[in-house]
Parts: sequence; structure tokens; C-alpha cells
Amino acid sequence: MLNWLFGKKDQATRAEDSVWMSDAARLRGIRRAVERLARDKRSVVVVALTLTAFDDLAHELAPHAPSLCRDLFGLDNLRSQITRPGSVTVALANILSTDVRPTTSVPVEFLVCGRNDIQGADESLLRYADLVGPTASVTFHLSLDDALLSDYIGTINPLLAKLGLSEDEAISNPMVTRAIANAQSKESSGSKI
Repeated sequence: MLNWLFGKKDQATRAEDSVWMSDAARLRGIRRAVERLARDKRSVVVVALTLTAFDDLAHELAPHAPSLCRDLFGLDNLRSQITRPGSVTVALANILSTDVRPTTSVPVEFLVCGRNDIQGADESLLRYADLVGPTASVTFHLSLDDALLSDYIGTINPLLAKLGLSEDEAISNPMVTRAIANAQSKESSGSKI
């Protein structure tokens, strides 16, 4: 409600982070999300932080014939893809430039595979989504295999076992998102958790 007052009305929606039990479970979860979102005629941009993640995502999403944007030459292709309902694109995070505003009236979902150790890098992804506008939504998908979460595995695994969660169920909660932000802050300040 107060977003209008504070100038956040044109901002992309930030969904809660989703944490998966393993890298393989995360890939399957992202694939299921892509299937659902594309069926709902949303444009889907799956963002990879590394070349390895890019290749894994391209392989997992191959049945959807995603457009692959691995370098700056693919940026124009990305801009045209997000205007098409039901389109699927896999992009490297470092090509998402905030220099040019992408324009679309199509709802766009950004599914980010992982989080950076430093919040500033994630903020640049959010700024790109903000340029798309209020029809955009961003969800970060992490795995307990990620280095950022390695210090939490000993605490989280027993809790998940008690809850009876299967490997293909993600944990999504505002407390989890805040804990990840705190881990990033500690990582960027150089202190150990």
C-alpha cells in the first residue's frame, strides 16, 4: 500500500527464496516451475550464476527449447523473448545489463539458480527485473549444496528429517530469506558464521 508513497510501485515482486535439499532437486523444481509458468503464458527467464549452472539448466530445460543467452550478443534475443507469452530463456546473470530498459506487458518470471555470496551482485539482478516493471517477479532457488549454505547444513538436515520433507519439496519462508541475507552479509564482511 505504501509502495506508491515510497516510489516502489514499478518494482518487480520479490518472492521468498526457495531452498532445495540438493542441486538435482533444485533443477527438477525449477523445471516444474518453468512448465507451470509457461503453461500460464508467463515469460520465464531462468538465470544462471555460473557457466556450469547455465549448461545444467539448458540440459534440464531442453524439452522447452529455451532461448540461450550466454553472452552480450544474446541480450537482444532476451529482450525479444520476454515479450512473448510462454517463452523460456536461460541467461547468464552477468549479461543482464541495466543500461537498456526492456519493455513488455507480458508477466515475466525470473527464476535465479542460486545466490551470490555478496548481496550487491544479487541486487543487480533485482535492478534488471525492476526495469521490466511490476509485471516481473524474482525467485531465488538455492540448494543445501551451495557454498553459501554450507555452514547451516548440520542445523538444517535434522530439522528437515523431523518435518518429513521429501527431497523434491522446497523450503520457502520469510525467515529463510532473512537468514540467507544475513549469511550474505557475514560473507561479504569476511566474518565466519
